[in-house]
Amino acid sequence: MGEKTKRNRLLILLQKFWRQRSFRFLFVGVLLTLINVLLIMALVNIFKLNTPLLRSLGNACATEICLLISFFCYRQFVWQVEKLPWQEIYLRELPKYHLSVATVISIRVLLLFPLLDWFGMHPALNTMIGIALGALSNYALSDKFVFNVRK
Repeated sequence: MGEKTKRNRLLILLQKFWRQRSFRFLFVGVLLTLINVLLIMALVNIFKLNTPLLRSLGNACATEICLLISFFCYRQFVWQVEKLPWQEIYLRELPKYHLSVATVISIRVLLLFPLLDWFGMHPALNTMIGIALGALSNYALSDKFVFNVRK
């Protein structure tokens, strides 16, 4: 099989995956996770956030910036929602998105992590399970509650 044929097959496979909303969601989520990590590192180093409180505030800022970026990336690239008036986006969709993400994070932090920790699960595995379940929950809530496309 020639090199050109291999490249064409790979391109066709990538295009097939890209058409699936779940793949786009995962792709954007991984990218935004990397951006979040780089952003918190930059904030800590640039602003010399050298206490736990300052680092926590920096983390909150980095998280909010990434949440805003993720909202628009998911809206545009994942759900490909039709154009709406900006008031509808900022007053309806964005608050719903924040509420859905806050719900997922709250369940992870207040219920899931303590429960799995109580069962003796290693913190790293506990966190990975929480991230996976959080991503699935976020996808479902975003699909049904935030970006529910009206026909």
